[in-house]
Amino acid sequence: PITNEDQARLIKLQKRFVGMTDGFTYTDLVGMRTLCKNEHYRLSQLPNVVEFYRYGVRENKWTQVGRSTVEALNKDLKSSILGQDLALAKVMDVVKRSVVQKNGSNRPKGVLFFAGPTGTGKTETAKVLARNIFGDESCCIRFDMSEYRQDQSDQKLLGAPPGYVGYEAGGQLTNAVKENPFAIILFDEIEKAHHSILDKFLQILDDGRLTDGQGNTVYFSEAIIIFTSNKGIIEQVEEADEFGIPRIRNKQVVDPSVDSTEQVQEKVIESIKNYFKFTLSRPELLNRIGENNIVVYDFIRPEVAEGILQKQIREHMESIKSDLAVTVTIENTAFEGLREMALENSVLENGGRGIRNLVESMLYTPLTRYIYDNNVQAGDSVSVHAILRDTAGAVTLSAEVL
Repeated sequence: PITNEDQARLIKLQKRFVGMTDGFTYTDLVGMRTLCKNEHYRLSQLPNVVEFYRYGVRENKWTQVGRSTVEALNKDLKSSILGQDLALAKVMDVVKRSVVQKNGSNRPKGVLFFAGPTGTGKTETAKVLARNIFGDESCCIRFDMSEYRQDQSDQKLLGAPPGYVGYEAGGQLTNAVKENPFAIILFDEIEKAHHSILDKFLQILDDGRLTDGQGNTVYFSEAIIIFTSNKGIIEQVEEADEFGIPRIRNKQVVDPSVDSTEQVQEKVIESIKNYFKFTLSRPELLNRIGENNIVVYDFIRPEVAEGILQKQIREHMESIKSDLAVTVTIENTAFEGLREMALENSVLENGGRGIRNLVESMLYTPLTRYIYDNNVQAGDSVSVHAILRDTAGAVTLSAEVL
């Protein structure tokens, strides 16, 4: 006889199965029935049947994400993205929720909306998530939404309808997810996409699936969806030029020299809300994303910039040692020169990316030139005393081979 406990378990399993197969056709259900019969699946394995039928994989990658994986992810995030503790804490909350929950619906495993200045670690966070959760950075599938500004851009994502050029090729998004359903899907600079694409995002966030131009359905229920945006940092404003003619230009509306981290958070979130509600008139899209899933990255503050500078120098010196077997020492004078340049506003306004470019142009490139010109051999050591710039802006090093 079936006990009350068994009955409750069956009802719970039934509800989960109904949620996971929402939108399935009768043919799909018959196909799964045949699959169960051929593969000898038990009743308790019905969720596995759905995943096998959808993705053609027998083992869900999320089942391999244990406590050690989450702890390693947290450590990797903190070492890779500096000065963003508040943002990373919210990211970890979404990841933990994704690991714990049993996806009884078709909705994505997790949704995040990264906002904040350029060069603060938004894209790098997505790569770290892919590297730790799915084992490879290639599992971060990035779409630059500035490439989807046109009216027919949705066809690039989903594929052209029958009879149109490119129909056989399918869509860029649907093909990528079909090939790798266990992924971090990154929509970069979402505000640049054509508004017609927003309806597709609604469908992804609500139903967790899309149908491409060929009629094939792809599922997003095992993916984490990430949107990034500069909204709230840079806004387009209309101002009169010196001749009184109105012009549209970009203006930074949040000032790190005046606004604290908390004030940046408040202003950016408020700006994003207004953008969805009043500019786009699509508050339902913001509701699907979830206001709690908006993650604001702070500006690179001076105290954080030095840590990023040290990290960039260390990585480049380790690369030279690994590739050439040459040990490089950066003396205090040379480091202080780099530090002063890294704290200039023209560098900080580009965030960590600006500091990386600085290290490459002011240290790594002249250092590799010095190694080549002086025929430095494997096993040698180079000491960099100072970084010099002539009146023409050319960079040289004061260095010696030890």
